[in-house]
Amino acid sequence: MSVLAVSGPCRWKNHRVVSSLWSVARQLAVSSRTRSATSDRDDGPEHSEYIQQSVIPMFHFEKSLPRLPIPKLEDTCARYLTALKPLVSVEQLTATRDIVESFRDGAGKALHQQLVDKDKANRHTSYISEAWYNMYLGGRIPILLNHNPFMLFSDPQPIHTNQVVRTAVLLRSALRMMKSLQAEVLEPDIFYLKPENETPFLKRVLSLTPSSLSWYAAYAASAFPLDMSQYGRLFCTTRIPRPVKDELVTDSKARHIAVLRNGHYYVFDVISTDGRIASTSEIYQQLSEIASDTSPAAEHPVAILTSEDRDTWAVARDELAVFNADVLKLIDSSIFLVCLDNDDPSTPESLAHSLLHGDGSNRWLDKSFSLIVNKGGKAAINFEHSWGDGICILRFMNEVHDDNMKSTWTPDKDYERVKTMSPVNKLKFNLDVNNIRAIEIAQEKFQKAVDLLTFHPLVYRTYGRDFIKSRNLAPDAIMQLSFQMAFYDQYGFSPSTYESCSTGAFKHGRTETVRSASSETAEFAKAFVQENKPSRDDLQKLLQSVSAKHNKLTREAALGQGFDRHLFALRHLAAAKGESHAIFEDKSYGLMNHIILSTSTLPQNRAIQFGAFAPVTPNGFGVGYRVNPDHLGCVVSAYPTRDGSAFVTRIERSLDFIHDALK
Repeated sequence: MSVLAVSGPCRWKNHRVVSSLWSVARQLAVSSRTRSATSDRDDGPEHSEYIQQSVIPMFHFEKSLPRLPIPKLEDTCARYLTALKPLVSVEQLTATRDIVESFRDGAGKALHQQLVDKDKANRHTSYISEAWYNMYLGGRIPILLNHNPFMLFSDPQPIHTNQVVRTAVLLRSALRMMKSLQAEVLEPDIFYLKPENETPFLKRVLSLTPSSLSWYAAYAASAFPLDMSQYGRLFCTTRIPRPVKDELVTDSKARHIAVLRNGHYYVFDVISTDGRIASTSEIYQQLSEIASDTSPAAEHPVAILTSEDRDTWAVARDELAVFNADVLKLIDSSIFLVCLDNDDPSTPESLAHSLLHGDGSNRWLDKSFSLIVNKGGKAAINFEHSWGDGICILRFMNEVHDDNMKSTWTPDKDYERVKTMSPVNKLKFNLDVNNIRAIEIAQEKFQKAVDLLTFHPLVYRTYGRDFIKSRNLAPDAIMQLSFQMAFYDQYGFSPSTYESCSTGAFKHGRTETVRSASSETAEFAKAFVQENKPSRDDLQKLLQSVSAKHNKLTREAALGQGFDRHLFALRHLAAAKGESHAIFEDKSYGLMNHIILSTSTLPQNRAIQFGAFAPVTPNGFGVGYRVNPDHLGCVVSAYPTRDGSAFVTRIERSLDFIHDALK
């Protein structure tokens, strides 16, 4: 939905040039069919080194991607005040309006101009990129629960349900994607407004268009390329704890995988010195060796230290590195981490706990992502969030899942003992008294934190996306409305709400916030709880208003026209200069940024069953949700200050109420 809106603000300055180039490219494309057919060939996951061999170079559109716009200051101020309306009292809103108008007409003007000037001087990136990285890497709170989410893969083929088998085929597919990425033959992310335009012919035409004009050529065909810069950190990347601000380190020459099992660490090469990817049989053989290790669980699991606050972990890591620098380097530089878990949770709630944090001994949370496979063969991705956003992980999971579904490899069919690239190397940490004490303290903190967290799943089957769309309403708007209704019913007020929206249609775009708690949702929530309900006609009109407002907010966010990132960048700029401004000290700004409902949607997706994350504040809810054609679903997380079970019950009741209103 966010990409659909991208055509709105585009200034097609090169219309005539692109039109002429388009005609020439169409003629050239005819003569390129032989080359293209060869490039598109895929010999299957057992034989090919690449998961894709795209006709269009992976970074073909990066030079011509539109830059993330900086909204007008007056628009940002107006949107901020509008978003505050359902959250604060009339008196507080009046006081805040005076502060905002003073900022808009005074100090804000100078700050905004400085931001614009800085953006013009850094055309290689976006105005939010540096500040956003600094926010994540400068954060001192633990990334456990506060940042890292998980997403669960769809079930595998019946032939791949064994833990080691599934890990081997997933790992092989992941390596094929990595090699495609490194060779820049991975398909660029492109959203096709008209799906029928996604043809080999169009791709050939776009591949022949100079990269400086390629985005405009795609735009002419109602195709919208997305920023691909985050993929450079997907593999071989680790977040290193440092005092004050962490560091992202990427070792593009890495050839090995790190495996965690029972708190023990193993590494083995999966890329040969000449660049060949290990076969599934080789990977299976090495994983089998690890799985057969009968050593008891690590008495002092070092991985638990990654769950500490960043300053504590930075100190502990420096002490650990005195005798273990080589071991840390092997973990940090690994292509990614594989976690072989010994549990097989039987309920969604216990599975969510396992995949988000486990017992702390089998998660190195600093890796860009970890592939988790449990005893039952369920697989998931847990990822660190500073380097990139969910859109990159979603693509990775889709590609790996699709590749797996084509794989016919099984040990009894194809496996024979082979000479692997390297032996499995079991790593050993040498721990002193200080290291052990740091681990013990981290274990205590970890257990206290995770014991407070609860998960509450909901699968709602009365209707889904198709029914909502048949009533000319936006499915995402209805899901968000149900959360607002449920919260208002339970607590009697509208909460500050965050819904993530990608700005990946722009160069180095990250995310913008959709403030889905609006005056329209508040009005409907009040109608839901009042004794004398409005008529069905009135309720339907209110639903149309809710949907229209939500679409507007989503469109603005996707186009870089929200207010959150703009105000964040201005505040970041002011702080760097040692300035303080009343707008950022105001009670309303604090309330707006104290997120009670943190929400994120998974699009209908063949590769993923569900995902979840913890609340971002102690008195908040975390809501991961998805809208399917025939049903709706969510996983709510909560701490003891909120009743997650009652909230889910009210979401269900809210969805029933909406259904009755739409009959």
